[in-house]
Amino acid sequence: MKMANVLFYTHSKDDLVRAVRLVINEIRQTELVDSSIPADDEKLSQKAASVLLGISVTTIIDWRKSGKIPRDAYMRIGRPIFYSKKKLLEYARNNKSLVKSS
Repeated sequence: MKMANVLFYTHSKDDLVRAVRLVINEIRQTELVDSSIPADDEKLSQKAASVLLGISVTTIIDWRKSGKIPRDAYMRIGRPIFYSKKKLLEYARNNKSLVKSS
């Protein structure tokens, strides 16, 4: 039996507590829920939001990054981005030339 890849480490309780705290802090930072979208507003994935506006997912990402879609119209939960249906409909009404009609 080959044991070349087996490593043993000795850690104190304080080391483990510190490591767990770091992991918990990282999780909290990546999963912060932005309160810009009210709880009663429907949240749409990028795909659903692009279908609603009649544009491609690439276009909605570009619009978000360039600021064409206002910051209060989307939020990040962990890594995924979600869009406020209400805000996107408001955006579509105010920017008819940018949105394809259905």
